[in-house]
Amino acid sequence: MSQNISSYNQSQAQQLQYLQQLQQMQQGQVQNLNFAAMPNAATAISDKGVVQNNPLLNAATSTPSNPVSFVAAAGLSSAALMAINNVINNPLQTKKYNDTFFKKVETAVDKFATKPKVKAALDKLNTWTNGLKTKANQSEILRTLFNKPGVGGSQVQSQAAGAKGHLANRAIETMKKYKDYYLKTNGTEFKEFDAILSKAGKESYKYYDDIMAAIKNSSADLTKVMGKRPWWGLGLVKNKASLQEILNKDILIKNYKTAGTSIGKKAAGYLMRGIECLTNGMFSGKGQVLIQALMIAQSVNEASKAEKGEKFSTFMASFAELMAFLATMGIQMRVVNHLAGLKHIGMSKANVNKLHEAIEKANQAAKAGNHSEYARQLNIIDKLKDVSKSTTTIGNKALKWYQKPVKWFGKLMSFGRVKETLKPLKTSKFATNLAKIPYGLKVGLGYAGRVALLMGVIIPIFSGIAKKASYALFGKPTKTLEKQKQMEEAANIQEQPLPQQQEPQQMTQPPQTTAQQPVQPQQPAYQQPAQPGSLYQQLNNQYNHNPMGAQPMTQAAPAAVAMRTPEQNAGITRSYIPNPVLGVENSIAPVTASRNAQIDAVLRQADLAEAQAQKYL
Repeated sequence: MSQNISSYNQSQAQQLQYLQQLQQMQQGQVQNLNFAAMPNAATAISDKGVVQNNPLLNAATSTPSNPVSFVAAAGLSSAALMAINNVINNPLQTKKYNDTFFKKVETAVDKFATKPKVKAALDKLNTWTNGLKTKANQSEILRTLFNKPGVGGSQVQSQAAGAKGHLANRAIETMKKYKDYYLKTNGTEFKEFDAILSKAGKESYKYYDDIMAAIKNSSADLTKVMGKRPWWGLGLVKNKASLQEILNKDILIKNYKTAGTSIGKKAAGYLMRGIECLTNGMFSGKGQVLIQALMIAQSVNEASKAEKGEKFSTFMASFAELMAFLATMGIQMRVVNHLAGLKHIGMSKANVNKLHEAIEKANQAAKAGNHSEYARQLNIIDKLKDVSKSTTTIGNKALKWYQKPVKWFGKLMSFGRVKETLKPLKTSKFATNLAKIPYGLKVGLGYAGRVALLMGVIIPIFSGIAKKASYALFGKPTKTLEKQKQMEEAANIQEQPLPQQQEPQQMTQPPQTTAQQPVQPQQPAYQQPAQPGSLYQQLNNQYNHNPMGAQPMTQAAPAAVAMRTPEQNAGITRSYIPNPVLGVENSIAPVTASRNAQIDAVLRQADLAEAQAQKYL
């Protein structure tokens, strides 16, 4: 029983100390918490912080409360989104732009914008935005950030192109479908798209304008709808498209991207962009719908756990947070490109374009093993990168002291980018393979670092903005958030390991109300007496051996406490009446002649042992 009480008190004390350490750390009283006593605690806290800040990781690691309902919600959501896509896309596939709903929106908004008050407000807005652009152009750092982006890989550049990149890919797919259809129906091959198809390849975003021109100038039936059942649709989904749809969406993209367009055109373009954000099937096909359906199912799952009256606001906040990932993917890639482009500070825009072209040619020469061309391009690259202390003849400007850290940050962000990193020159097979090792490590480290930046910083920023916007529109589920916070705090306390076991007297010793007790000398090892001795000697050896025993009977009290009894030094009340003959001043150590003194010493020693036991119980 005493062992159970001891272990219980020790466990309670450990938990209390750990909670006190956490509280002190939060208040700034403890700078370095002893994580050695809490194995894996720091890692657990850090991992949870990263997961909770990133909505994608948080959703991926959470378990649905009802898996059947989750799957059902995902299936119903995907079916509904695909139906909405069909309703919006069908008119765009078979009608010209001026006959579509979007043209009606454009006309109505332009008419509304002609009202005097609306026109005055729009003029003030244009003046304000133009002023901001003028001030931004006066800063070399901002001018570089906005106008001299870096270049990522094919997938990054395709995503960074945004709607244009998605529509270019969809146009290539539709062209191939039309060629197959024409061959099956007419028995002849349609060759008008061959030139652009062979040129575009995986980097169709580069040839966006050429693709649109090829469609406009072709003799193909633009309103012919091509349908295909993709493998992931299990025969239930038919992905339809037409060349006329591509041209109509090209107009809508230009409406909101091209500067100087009317407010009506911008409204029609942004309406299409907003529908794309909500359905993910306008520019990139129905494959993206499946991803969004899972996000909707996750939002439904979170709403089911919400408090009464806050289910809708919880759903909208979760949906906005998750959808921000897909809706802003192009912006995310552009953010990375523009941050990497800060290494171009001091260079002219023309030289930046020449530098990218020279690096591309150098990598092509490296792959082909063309030594002379490779060396020539390296020479061009070195000259273009030259930013000296004075203005150079190639249009670069001298860097100021505060611009150099910006350039260093841009180099860090562009570290290991495939399109901006020189490949090793192809020589012998062994030397080439050897040179690929540091190149591959550089590319891999740079890629991992930028993914970490996206997952840990950029995506949470956009998701946080989307969630706050949802709170402003649909309300904040305060009760639900408070309940989740309490559950997380309780789970953290339960999951944290307890500190390593310490000496019990450090945890359970009561506060001292008397003078500080003297330090106990190290107890000598117990030795069985060789022959029977006096009662005093036997008792002395016995208590020296027992770790639970009190002070040895031969120990002398320090001068500062010489006039205090042992029980007073122990801070306890005696449980017996002291010997009236000897008195309290009589020391317990040197008493061997009197039997009364021996009895008094034994009783006092027992009392001290009792006090020591009370400390542990």
